[in-house]
Amino acid sequence: MSNASSLIRTLIIYSICVPLAIFIGYLMANPMDYASIFSLVLLGGVLMIPLFLRWHHFWLIASFNLGAVLFFVPGRPYLWLSLAWVSLLISIVQYILNPRLKFLHAPAVTKPLLFLVLVVLVTAKLTGGIGLNSLGSETMGGKKYVFLLSGVVAYFALISQRITPKRAYLCFALFFLGSLSTMIGELPTLTGQSFSFIYWVFPVSNTGYRAYFDNGGAIGRLEGLCTAGAAGFNWMLCRYGISELFNLRRIGRLLLFVCFAVLSLMGGFRSALIGFGVTFAVLFYLEGMMRSRLLPMVLLVMVLGGSFVIGFSDQMPYSIQRTLSFLPVKVDPAVRESAAASTEWRVKMWRDVLPEVPKYLLLGKGYALNAKDMATMHIGSGFEGGMGLEGTEWAGDYHSGPLSLIIPFGIFGVLAFLWFLFASLGVLYKNYKFGHPAYRNLNRYLMAYFLVKIFLFFIVFGAFNSDLVTFTALVGLSISLNGGVAKPVLVSVPQMRLRSIEMRPAFARPVAVGAHSSSTLG
Repeated sequence: MSNASSLIRTLIIYSICVPLAIFIGYLMANPMDYASIFSLVLLGGVLMIPLFLRWHHFWLIASFNLGAVLFFVPGRPYLWLSLAWVSLLISIVQYILNPRLKFLHAPAVTKPLLFLVLVVLVTAKLTGGIGLNSLGSETMGGKKYVFLLSGVVAYFALISQRITPKRAYLCFALFFLGSLSTMIGELPTLTGQSFSFIYWVFPVSNTGYRAYFDNGGAIGRLEGLCTAGAAGFNWMLCRYGISELFNLRRIGRLLLFVCFAVLSLMGGFRSALIGFGVTFAVLFYLEGMMRSRLLPMVLLVMVLGGSFVIGFSDQMPYSIQRTLSFLPVKVDPAVRESAAASTEWRVKMWRDVLPEVPKYLLLGKGYALNAKDMATMHIGSGFEGGMGLEGTEWAGDYHSGPLSLIIPFGIFGVLAFLWFLFASLGVLYKNYKFGHPAYRNLNRYLMAYFLVKIFLFFIVFGAFNSDLVTFTALVGLSISLNGGVAKPVLVSVPQMRLRSIEMRPAFARPVAVGAHSSSTLG
């Protein structure tokens, strides 16, 4: 009987595997065809369903900053974007089948996010809809809507389950260090087309090796190295904190931290240096370093580093000089002129856009654009060799966080986003204050980084459609790490209760009033 069962099981396996192998061989006959690639990936996805059911939450966290794209899907979406929708779908199905697998409870953040989604969908409906030119639509701008909605979806996918304690630090390492993959986008500047197949998954940097010729001098900016340096900088602060980084017994850790900081300056972005400075200052305060014995050492390192920058600033690479150009240090005149031109270009655009704000207070402009009108816009007349100033304004690329929010979605979008920020700060503070002591560094840095992102968004540089996912990911990670919103632990203090004791005389004998006992007389 057992031999018959084994034979039947073997026949079933072969009846499935043999036709599948033939089909895969047929697809591989033309491997460069997108239809064949899509079919192979779809087939592989079906075979990986058991792995998705087990690891979808972990893979989502690891892919957030990875920079990988699905090149076989129209529009080349990021890997995290697709995994967010898949992870949420799996979590919903699992909850339907097993109601005990509930989402983590955080209504303070959920309500403003749902209100924000409502504002986005109503605005899209009233301003031209969500059109994807990559799918053949004549309306453009749908990619920004997809980014916004995917940011909200990613939040709900993150809070679908808790991060297990044994994988907490690994998840955070993959989350931050995933940005190291952006260095792959800079390889064409070093290797040419030798590794062109890698760029299918990890695309070349948007800026690549950008060179601006100012008075005959080229300013090279490696955006990928800047992002990679920021990844290492953020992870080391998150993992160790300032107090452990400046531990003299771990001098190698401090040197690696400094190397990451210098690497992040290679992009030539002034906002990067501002962000690092504010992050360090906020974390310095939250760790209580103002009253620490390490304060003199930190100040000494800062003074020595500042002296080195002041003395050799004009001899550094042009990209680093451009990052330092807003400081009162000596830099090359061409670099100073390039930075000034960038600032002037943005200020002029803001002056042109500000008068339009009242027109979009009640109903925002949305993101819908006509593809034909977009094609007629003049390219190459704007700053940095991109779209002209008029075209940049028309496309909604304002280089300003508040403008990128209020013009597309009006006052209701602003209220929804501010509600979300305040609610998220409340959750992050409670998790930092009352969370498990083992996650003290992680919770502290999540709160500090969230505050810094708010500062950069409203003061320095921001784009609502791309920055929302960063905010939702940070608060989603905090909720997933702490199993919800942490609460203060109430410790019952034992109280001493004294029993009432009746005090009686040691020798008490009843004596009749007015009479004496015989013993007394004797």
